[in-house]
Amino acid sequence: MLNKLQRGDPQQGTHTHGTLAKVTFAAVSGKTHYLTDVAVSSDKAGAILLVKDGTTVIWQLQIQTTEALFHSHKFSIPLKATKGALLSVEVDGTSACKANASGVVL
Repeated sequence: MLNKLQRGDPQQGTHTHGTLAKVTFAAVSGKTHYLTDVAVSSDKAGAILLVKDGTTVIWQLQIQTTEALFHSHKFSIPLKATKGALLSVEVDGTSACKANASGVVL
């Protein structure tokens, strides 16, 4: 899998917003998005991190930490979107949240 991903085009994105930070990798006809890493922060205790394949949630996590509302994750097996579908990472907040994502498209 790693060799295949190394041939892909790298992609990364970041977004900051008050109540919903969302990184979207646009759909590309005939191509597939693979998500390898996410890092999010939020000012909201219990913020929800969602990874979506189109509109379908394929991975989710509630950020439980009460001091530093930050979470990062490296997928040992990258999350794969449906061929030709967009892939998005989002996190909610009350007045400040950030989402960062990286992966490849091939």
